[in-house]
Amino acid sequence: MKIRLFFLSLILFVGISANAQFKKYVFGLKAAPQISWMKPSADKYEGNGAKLGFSWGFVSEFNFTENHCFATGFNVVFNGGKLKFPFASDTIIGTMKRNYGIKSIEIPITLKMRTNTIGNMKFYGQIGFGTSFRFAAKNTDEFVHGSTTVKTEKKNYDNTSFIRESLIIGLGAEYNTKAGTILSTGLAFNNGFSDILTGKNTVIPSTKEKSTLNFIELNVAVLF
Repeated sequence: MKIRLFFLSLILFVGISANAQFKKYVFGLKAAPQISWMKPSADKYEGNGAKLGFSWGFVSEFNFTENHCFATGFNVVFNGGKLKFPFASDTIIGTMKRNYGIKSIEIPITLKMRTNTIGNMKFYGQIGFGTSFRFAAKNTDEFVHGSTTVKTEKKNYDNTSFIRESLIIGLGAEYNTKAGTILSTGLAFNNGFSDILTGKNTVIPSTKEKSTLNFIELNVAVLF
């Protein structure tokens, strides 16, 4: 027990000492174009292509060593996905091609690990989790039965989940300017692992709709 306390005290001492040698807090803004898609797990449901999306947000990094930090903030995310599945409208049974448009606010909590400075550059890896809260949703539908296609668009809060949980993995680079501003860019894979749908199929009521939402984004940020 004494050895454990000694090492814990040593780690805290090193961390506190190191904090005096670099900037403790960094804040900034980000923008990120992305490609998103939905991966269904319900019977008779198929993915029907990817979708272009976008996010912007506020970044905050809390450095506990020169090359390690906790990164968080918030992202306003506009994305979704496309699915194809059997659908019944009144007594007519056909195929639904549904394009989901989802708007959410995501709170990421990640660990960011940087290399030492190479020129004016640092390279980083990032891993953590994200929690998203949906604030808007709509569907653009194409209901196909026989040779007829009926197109509709409507809000869809009832059949989309309010909360989405995800794993975040990223790689990127940072450029340190002489003025102290940091320009950052990188790729991040946001892998959803919670069900994004809450409804039931209209043809087979015993089938619950199930799908995750995933996306890859190109992050561009300015940190001060």
